[in-house]
Order: sequence, then structure tokens, then C-alpha cells
Amino acid sequence: MLHSLIFFAGMLFLVALSSVDLIINLTLFCVFLITSVILKLPFFTIISKIKYFIFSLLAIYSLSTPGELLFYYSFISVTHEGLYFGVNNSLRIINTFLTVMILMKYIPKKFFINFIIKICYPLKYFGLNIDNLTSRIFLTFDYLDYYKNYAFTFSNFIEVINDHIKNNSYAINTKKIERVIPSIIDYYWIIAFFFSFILIQFFSI
Repeated sequence: MLHSLIFFAGMLFLVALSSVDLIINLTLFCVFLITSVILKLPFFTIISKIKYFIFSLLAIYSLSTPGELLFYYSFISVTHEGLYFGVNNSLRIINTFLTVMILMKYIPKKFFINFIIKICYPLKYFGLNIDNLTSRIFLTFDYLDYYKNYAFTFSNFIEVINDHIKNNSYAINTKKIERVIPSIIDYYWIIAFFFSFILIQFFSI
């Protein structure tokens, strides 16, 4: 129940992030920074992993958004509106990643797996094999656990994966996978989330 409540609050927070302004995003960023220092979370590691994406986002918004000119040289022009949207959306992306990081730290992996299966469960009546889906999701998360601590670069990523497949260097631990069946309470959570999502979108207009 506690994990469901934390996850529900986290998802609503992520939805709300899409409609906040620069001041709120900057405030949330500072709160995440302080929280990460206190809880010893890998704040700067997360920032480092998405730095190129953030720089690209800043450049695209700053150079392509029309508005009041701040800087102009040849074909390069930076506008006040572009810089504002670039910084705001960059902070929004960073806050989103940090929110997910906190959720992943305090909610067990099994909860996320069960959540995905429960969301997809109604597709069973349209021909989806739930048992096959369950095994694939468990295998995916197991491989993610393994490769997240494996040293590789994007240039040799495919080569590393192929070597591991050919050499059978990693084998998933044999385990009994429990069949996941959603309860009425699970659907209440889902309905409550979508209802809250609609309310947030309505009041943000």
C-alpha cells in the first residue's frame, strides 16, 4: 500500500511538472540538490549522463525560438524567449530524471514489474499472452540490473552485447516467477490516477 501511494504521488508529480514555470522548476531543482546531498543520492551522476541531451535542448530552443534578440552574429541569433524555454525545459527534464531516480530507489523492482503487467493485463482479452509478457519483463529487468554496472561506451555497446550472447557469459538466475493478477484496488489506483491527470490538465489551461 505504501509503495502504491509513493508511486501514485510520484506519477502525479511528473504530470504536474509539465505545466510549471521556470521559478518553480528552479526551486524544485534546488530541493532535489539538497535532498540528494542529505540522502547521498547520485545527483551529479544523473546530470552527467544526460548533459549532452541538456546542452542540445538549450541550443535548439535558444537558436530556433523567435522573440526578443539577446545576441546576434551572422546566422546565429539567441532570443530571450528561446533562452527562457530552453532553461525551463532543461530543468524540467532534469527534475523528471531525478524524480524517477528517487522512485527507483525507494520502490522495489518487483513493484514496477507488477505494475507494468497489471497495466497490460486487460490486453489478455485481445490475445496477449500474459505469461510470456511476465517472463520477458522479468528477464529485461534482470539484464538491466546486470548491465547497469558494466563498463562500456556507446561505440562498443553492440559489440559487448553480441559477445555476451555468443559466449553465454551471463545467465539469468533460475527463479520461480509468480503469476500477477490485478485486484480491484489496482484498478481503483489506475482510475484515480487518470482522474487526477485530467484535473491537473484542466486547471493548468
